[in-house]
Amino acid sequence: MLIPVMLFAQNPGEEEASSGDDPVANAGRMLQVSFKNRPSLQIGEFAQVDLRAKWHLDFRRFSPRAVNLPGIVNAVPATPDTFLLTKARFGLKGHATKYLDYEIERDMRSTFGKDHEYHPWKDNYGDINIHPLLHVKVGKFKGLEETGSEDRLDYAFKSRVSDALAPARERGVMLHAKFLKNNRLEYQIGVFRHDGEGSGIHGLPTAGRTYAARLTGQPLRLVSPLPKTIRHLYLGIAGTRGRMFEGLNGVNGQTFSNFTYFDHFYVRGNRTRIGAEVAWAEGPVSIKGEYIRMSEERKKQGIRGEDLPDKISRGWYVMGAWTALGKMKSRGGSPAKPLLTGRGFGALELSARFDVLTFLSAPGPGLPSRSPRAPTILPNSDRTWTFGPTWYLNRFLKIQLNAQRERVTDIERRAVVGRNMFWTGIGRLQIAM
Repeated sequence: MLIPVMLFAQNPGEEEASSGDDPVANAGRMLQVSFKNRPSLQIGEFAQVDLRAKWHLDFRRFSPRAVNLPGIVNAVPATPDTFLLTKARFGLKGHATKYLDYEIERDMRSTFGKDHEYHPWKDNYGDINIHPLLHVKVGKFKGLEETGSEDRLDYAFKSRVSDALAPARERGVMLHAKFLKNNRLEYQIGVFRHDGEGSGIHGLPTAGRTYAARLTGQPLRLVSPLPKTIRHLYLGIAGTRGRMFEGLNGVNGQTFSNFTYFDHFYVRGNRTRIGAEVAWAEGPVSIKGEYIRMSEERKKQGIRGEDLPDKISRGWYVMGAWTALGKMKSRGGSPAKPLLTGRGFGALELSARFDVLTFLSAPGPGLPSRSPRAPTILPNSDRTWTFGPTWYLNRFLKIQLNAQRERVTDIERRAVVGRNMFWTGIGRLQIAM
C-alpha cells in the first residue's frame, strides 16, 4: 500500500534482476524454461511468469514467557509456541508485453499450520506502463511501508514504529514513476479503499478512504560539488490522510510478545500521517533512520460530547549494519560468493537498531489520564533495542539471530504487573526464491 507512511522498506536498493535472464540453450523456441533463481517461463518476447515462494521458520523465546492470544484482547496470557511457521507464501510474478507488470501472492500458513491469517491475500496487482513518467498500479499492494521485498529485511521483525503506525497493504490505485537523470527521484500518489491492514483490529478496517503521497530518491546525486559519499544519501518524505470510523479505533501499542501497554482510544475524524526517512550505504556499512507522526482526531468524544485534543502517536528509529564477512551483490540480496551454490561462505552481517514509539495527546485541559475518553492522555512509550547477526548463505537461504529488549515507561500501565522490561529471542531460517 502506498500509504504506509514511509519506512523505506529497510532496503531502499533495487531488487535483483528477474530469473528470466537465464534462458535455456535453444533461445529460438517460443516457450523457454529457466530454473536458475526460481522456476520461470518465458513466452517469446510477449510475457514472463516467475514462480515465487517465501518460507519463514521461527524459533522464539519470550521473557516473561507469555503472550496475549491473537484476536483476544483481554485474555489471560498463555505460554507461546517456541517454534512457529510465520510465513508460507506462494505467488506468480512477471510481465505481459512491456506495458504490464503483475503479481499474485497468497499466504498459506493456515493450510500448513494452526496460525490464523486475517489477510491471506498479499500483493495482487497490475502495474500499467502508460508513459515513462506515468505508471498506474491497480489492486492490493504495499507501497510506502515496504517498497522492497519482505525477504530482504535486515531483522526478523520490523520496528515497533513501522508495525504500529504504517498501514501496510490495501486495495487502491496509485500513480507512480521515476524521473530526473538516471531515475534519481520517484513519486507515488494514490487513493485506497481503507487505511490499510496494519491499522486494522482483528482483521477489520478502522478508517475509510485514504489518500497518500510520497517522494523519495537521491536528489544530492545531482549536486556534483558535494563529496561522493554524501551524494549517496537516500531521502524521502510521505504523508497520508483518511477519515476514521467512530469508536474504539485509535491505534494501540503492543510489545513483540503481544502484551498491550496502550489501549485503543475513542476517535472520530481524520487520521493523518507525516514522516521522513534517510538511508546511506557505502561499501559494507549502511545507516538508516525514519520518523513518523500520526494524529487522530477525537471530535465529540468527550464524556459530554465535546471535542477532545487529538491523539498523537509518534516514533523513530535508527539502525546500522556492517557486512563483517564476505561481500553482498546488493544490499539485502544475495552474497557474492554463496555457500552450497558457489565456492564461498556467503556473507555475515552484524546490525543494531534502536526505536522509540510514544503515545500521547495534544495539550488539553485537566490532569493526564489513562481513560479512553481523557482530554489529556497520560503518555506511554516503548523503547526497543534489537541486535544480532544475519548469515546470507546464498540467494535462497538466510539465517537470522535477533535479540530484542523492550522497556515500557508508564510505571502503572504495564503489560505485566511488576514488569516493564521484555526480552524476545528469535532464530529464523528463511527460504525464498
